[in-house]
Amino acid sequence: MIKGTEQQDVRIEKAHKTPVLKLVVAFGAISSLLWGSYQLIFSTSANAALVLARSEVQLATVSRGDFVRDLAVQGKVVAANAPTLVSQQDGLVRFIKQPGEAVTIGDLLAVVESPSLENEVKQQQALLLSMQSEHERAKLLAREQQLDMRQIESSARVNLQAAKRELARAEQSMQLGVMRQIDLDIARDKLAQTELEYNHAKAKVALAADKLSFEQKSGEQGLARQALVVAELERKLAALQIKAPVTGQVGNWLATQQTQVLTGQGLLTVIDLSQYEAELSVPENYAAELSPGLPVEVTLNGQKLSGQLSHVAAEVKDSNVTARVRFADQDAKALRQNQRVSGRIVFDERKDVLRVARGEFVASGGGRIGYRLEQDIAVRTPIELGALSVQWVEILAGAKEGEQLVISSLSEFKDAERVRLN
Repeated sequence: MIKGTEQQDVRIEKAHKTPVLKLVVAFGAISSLLWGSYQLIFSTSANAALVLARSEVQLATVSRGDFVRDLAVQGKVVAANAPTLVSQQDGLVRFIKQPGEAVTIGDLLAVVESPSLENEVKQQQALLLSMQSEHERAKLLAREQQLDMRQIESSARVNLQAAKRELARAEQSMQLGVMRQIDLDIARDKLAQTELEYNHAKAKVALAADKLSFEQKSGEQGLARQALVVAELERKLAALQIKAPVTGQVGNWLATQQTQVLTGQGLLTVIDLSQYEAELSVPENYAAELSPGLPVEVTLNGQKLSGQLSHVAAEVKDSNVTARVRFADQDAKALRQNQRVSGRIVFDERKDVLRVARGEFVASGGGRIGYRLEQDIAVRTPIELGALSVQWVEILAGAKEGEQLVISSLSEFKDAERVRLN
């Protein structure tokens, strides 16, 4: 039998038409959804020129409380007394103590050998001895001359006395009539002559004494000058023996063992371990506010040490000013030279101050513009900021306690008056 095509055929049912009412309802629902979205997006932000994600913005609440105006800086631990020893003369250096070795005051650390200085010292010492011998010889000669002058004076005195006796005899003889007048006159002239000779001898003796005193003083002055020269050279020679000025430890060698060094060249440092200080680098725009006595808190390996500024450098270097901190109480064993530290300098402390957490809005807003949160809208608001600290910013005007301000960078706000935060 031949089969038919009945089983290959598929019966197709006639589709029912969708009622018009259902189409109208669906269109109305879609229109309502679109309108609601429009109202949600556009009507609520009709006055907002920009929309930002709320997660990208950092907010903080304005509050009242204590305000400490401080500054966070970095620095290092330095020895309060760490002198650098230098060479007083050109020569060959020979180190005795090694870096890090403990020393006490007066210990020999190094020797600078200078043959030229040693030779000059010996020459000047020999010259001093020669001058001393010449001075003694001059004194002996002067005393000898003075003795000769005194002998002449004594002879003149004897002649004077003889002339006086001769005149007395002549006068007696004249009274007795046994001597002529001319002989009496001769006796008187001789007496006058011997008086002149005697006075001249006395003057020469006095002059010889003055000359002896002058030459002696001049010789002593020359000896004193030469003694100063010798003393200075001996001091320089002794200074080539480099000794520890403090008790502590040797720092670093600033020259190589057995090398030629120049006058004034640094040789090594000695660190006084009994007292440490912190050396902080402060930005130069705070230099005018730095003064000795300001309280400082230094953090080192999680340990906080209190202190105060001891002195501030008078010069600016690399846009920073160096300030030294003297610790009020410290454990010297816990500190090491050149350890890195963090410091907090306290400039001012105030009570009941309107404040907000510090953020990037200070720099990006120039301290004059801020954004205050009103529901989901950040409103551009003129503000006036006061003092700044590490944690807080003082608000002088433009915000009230309890309000929220944007404290993150305001560059994304593009100076818009109103910004919606989703």
